[in-house]
Amino acid sequence: MYPDDDADADLLLRHADQAMFVAKQAGRNRVHWFDVEQDQQVSSSQQLIGRIEQGLLADEFELYYQPKVNMRTGDIVGMEALIRWNHPEEGVIPPFDFLPYIEQDELSIRVGDWVLERVLTQLDNWQEQGHDWSVSVNITAKHFHLSSFTSRLKSVLRRFPHIKPEKLEIEILESVVLGDLQHVQKVIEECKALGVRFALDDFGTGYSSLSYLKRLAVNVIKIDQSFVRNILNDKGDLALVQAISSLAVTFGHEVIGEGVETIEQGVLLMRLGCDVAQGFGVSGPMPSGEVAHWAKQFVLDPKWRAWSNSDWDLNAFPLLVAQYDIKEWVNKVAKQIEKGVLPLERAQFTHESQCRFGAWYQSDGFQRFGDLQVFRDIDPIHREFHRVGNEIVHLYVDGQTGLAQKKCPDLYALVDEMFSMLDELQQKAFIQ
Repeated sequence: MYPDDDADADLLLRHADQAMFVAKQAGRNRVHWFDVEQDQQVSSSQQLIGRIEQGLLADEFELYYQPKVNMRTGDIVGMEALIRWNHPEEGVIPPFDFLPYIEQDELSIRVGDWVLERVLTQLDNWQEQGHDWSVSVNITAKHFHLSSFTSRLKSVLRRFPHIKPEKLEIEILESVVLGDLQHVQKVIEECKALGVRFALDDFGTGYSSLSYLKRLAVNVIKIDQSFVRNILNDKGDLALVQAISSLAVTFGHEVIGEGVETIEQGVLLMRLGCDVAQGFGVSGPMPSGEVAHWAKQFVLDPKWRAWSNSDWDLNAFPLLVAQYDIKEWVNKVAKQIEKGVLPLERAQFTHESQCRFGAWYQSDGFQRFGDLQVFRDIDPIHREFHRVGNEIVHLYVDGQTGLAQKKCPDLYALVDEMFSMLDELQQKAFIQ
């Protein structure tokens, strides 16, 4: 605005151009007013975009590969290509520190084309070494929505005639679908006609719609890591993962759990119908030169192998949810008492008759597993858990915090024993 932003016509036009740039980055179809802080941010962003472009020309970028493993069979089913910037001064820079700056810029298309070229080159090398892996590639919305995307993909595939197109998998975010579902459908169908596979990434984090699963001809649904990360501690995330896995199977899609960091998370995913995992519990991303050695050394974890022949019955899903009530009470009450930070009004007692696990045990659980000795052995441990838990709360409320804290390890030992017996129960019930 004249004269607040400047009296010089050239500067006014530059400020207006920067405001337009910010409006486009924010999603278009809006008005944005120039301000000094935004001016500094845009200026810094434009400088970084220029430096990224220089880095691309100077071959400063490299692809790392993160494995995807079938936890039931032990097969390495593929890799995901993840870009890294080998900055000469700052060292290795992860993608989230530079990719967002070019997401709405034309440079993202050039970077995407570079990634596709490098991935196919790597597939060619691995094929010569006898490795029959597939590789998935993340494609930005700007790149994917190009009218020439299919023809560009077709062109790069022609340069690698020895690589089967189905070895390339394109990952798109839910946000790519928003706004023009028909266009996305058309491009997916065109690319699949070439033989290329598709995955819908970070499913469940955006404006998910069942129509996506029905109308989009993707091959794979990737369960977002934000759900997998808390699957052992949040019954809401547990239910979401179970629902997504079931829906994916219903619509004929493969399903992958992202962000698997522990063996226990992997076991639970298997029990919910998701057999393929990706994350640091399998392996972190690594340079291409390290992949073959890692694959040679990879051994399936014994806990995963123990569940490889399981036939999980979703009718037992309430058992898993009921277990979370116990975990939740321990974390929100007992753990806080042990730290001495629990407000007295939150010192909740446990009630065996109102406990969802107890209700499951006495009804559906007893009908299904009552003939198993391990099931019957759980009952006294469960009752003792409630007794000790209530004793801890009584002591804490009466001001005997020290005594309450001393009994907390006994409570945790009972929980560990009970859950260990539940694992044994489920293995006997579901593993053939």
